[in-house]
Amino acid sequence: MEVKLTLSKDVNANANFYFDKSKKLKKKVPGIDKIIAKTKKQIDEFDEQKEQYLKKKEKDIIINAHKKAEWFDRFRNTYLSSGLLMVFGKDSGSNEVLLKKHMDKDDIVLHTELAGSPFGIIKGGRDKVSKEELEEAGTIISCFSKQWKRGFGNADAFWVYPEQVSKTANSGEYIAKGGFMIRGTKNMLKNLTLRICLGVKKYEITDDEGEKHDVEELFSGSEQAVRKFCGSRMIRIEPGNVNYKILTKEVRSRLKVHVDELPKYIPNGSKILKK
Repeated sequence: MEVKLTLSKDVNANANFYFDKSKKLKKKVPGIDKIIAKTKKQIDEFDEQKEQYLKKKEKDIIINAHKKAEWFDRFRNTYLSSGLLMVFGKDSGSNEVLLKKHMDKDDIVLHTELAGSPFGIIKGGRDKVSKEELEEAGTIISCFSKQWKRGFGNADAFWVYPEQVSKTANSGEYIAKGGFMIRGTKNMLKNLTLRICLGVKKYEITDDEGEKHDVEELFSGSEQAVRKFCGSRMIRIEPGNVNYKILTKEVRSRLKVHVDELPKYIPNGSKILKK
């Protein structure tokens, strides 16, 4: 250890200087020990979190590799409370593809009464869907319409049969991309409450080696469907102006589930209903 002496001071003065300095350093030792212990704990916690993250990452890779890709994954989709599949567009292009390529005679077609809404279809719903489920589906379509973006509390939707939907315009009219002509009577769904729910859906997959993996995924849909498929672990969403980043953080905290792409599940301009 190198010691510097002040020549203008005598031996005792130099010794007292270093004695006082040593006392001050000694007082700092307990604090330094605490900092060292805290840092060590943070390193241990980081290592544990890193290990958990890597395990989850590995599991996610396995799950994604063995999940069956479906045609409706290209669109927004959900399930009604009976289990009927509902598929609806994301934009004008996907509206066009959905009705031209995937609409069948046994389906039900939905849209809102006002412009600015996705088209939706209930697959195989023609002779199976109930009045309550038509309202579920109409509500979901309305939640992704301009009425939601404008902050409306309610909206009107309608449903028709596939043969009522046409891409042929009336004389002198033009149908834009994603738009369709509806002919005949519209079956109205009036005064639907604009609310969509989020829950956590659990299921199991089996990999190539026969090992089973539990999967938890975010599920959005009507309150009836979310309650059926997810139980009480759910939150309600209504029109609002909360940033997606803040919403994502709150959804993760409330539902305890990984959230990758929240816009995939709920419309832009949303907030969580607190009650």
